[in-house]
Amino acid sequence: MNVEVRLFASFTKYLPDSADGHKIVLELNEGTSVKQVLEQLQVPLDEIKLVFINSVRAEIEDVLKEGDRMGAFPPVGGG
Repeated sequence: MNVEVRLFASFTKYLPDSADGHKIVLELNEGTSVKQVLEQLQVPLDEIKLVFINSVRAEIEDVLKEGDRMGAFPPVGGG
């Protein structure tokens, strides 16, 4: 199955060189979780602040489906 993965802010450094900006389409096995994708990309799980699937807040253990768009954000500060 294909899933679009978007990493934001400081997480973009974990995307492979083949990424298009801050996103990449990954071919994954059925039943793959958000956590497994983040581990595959070597994103530190303790730095995850927000995860979204198809623009809806999700949990790290949620399972992805064909065509999903997943996004992950670290803590972000501003002023």
